[in-house]
Order: sequence, then structure tokens, then C-alpha cells
Amino acid sequence: MRRSALFFALGLASSAFAQDSDVFILKEQTPAPAFSLQDVSGKTVDSKSLAGKVAVLSFGATWCPSCTSELKSLENLQAKFPKDLVVYFVAMDGRGEKDVKPYLEKHGRTIRTLVDPKMAVAREYGIRWLPVTVVRDRKGIIVGRAIGAREWDGKEALDFIEPLIKR
Repeated sequence: MRRSALFFALGLASSAFAQDSDVFILKEQTPAPAFSLQDVSGKTVDSKSLAGKVAVLSFGATWCPSCTSELKSLENLQAKFPKDLVVYFVAMDGRGEKDVKPYLEKHGRTIRTLVDPKMAVAREYGIRWLPVTVVRDRKGIIVGRAIGAREWDGKEALDFIEPLIKR
């Protein structure tokens, strides 16, 4: 019950903050916390595997319409930079893979997906509402945070991501 109330509150917050500012991404310089999560196939993925790559971590849930609205554009972003960029949807669905995998299959989503049902990694990353996307540079520093849904294959995203890849 407590988790349901928290997810409900997160859902309300995501609706309220989805278009909270005209700024596409808030810049920051914060060391990214280490993590280890399973993907939807049960394989463990940890932050060490992101070393030397620019990483985009989109924290959301499959029951959150604004979270799922950006999945296609995140897939397109990944396809544009297949070697130097790693894009993950970090799903915080309470039943984990049992909810997430069927959703991805039903909607034809191919985005790499990690499952964080206890929101442990989300808390470490300071996620307080959904969706929130963080961008890590090649050195493991969070260089940007987008609050609310974004078009990750649009000009603003590319203007932010491309210089990171070229470094």
C-alpha cells in the first residue's frame, strides 16, 4: 500500500512538472552514483559498463504516460549514436520485470531497460518525480538532468549530446 501511494504521488508530480520550464536540460556537474541493476532479461548491468561512454538514463515507469511518451525518441537517439552512447530506460514499476517486459513487448519498444522496483538507484540519483532523465559524460559525471518528458531525437537534445560524444 505504501509503495502504491508513493507511485501515485510520483505520477501526480510527473503530470504537474512535465513542462516545468522552457529549459530543455538543467546542467550540473555531479559525480554519478555507482549502481547495479538487472535488465528485463535478468542480466546484471552495472555502472562500470558505462565507463568511457556517454550515458542517458531515463527514470520512469510503464504506468506513467509522460514517461512512456519519450521511449521512441530515446530509441531514436540510441540509433543515431550506436557506438558512443548508451541509452537506458530505468523502470521503477513495483512488480519489476513482470510489468515492464510485457509492456515493452506489447508496444514494440526495443530500448535497453533496467528494472529498479525498490527505487534504490533512483533515490541515489535524486529522482523525486517522473520522468527524469540524467545524462552522464564519459567520466561518469552527471552533466545534465531533464525533468519531464522530452524529445530526445530533436534539435535541443542533439545540441546537448553531440558535444559530449565528440569529447
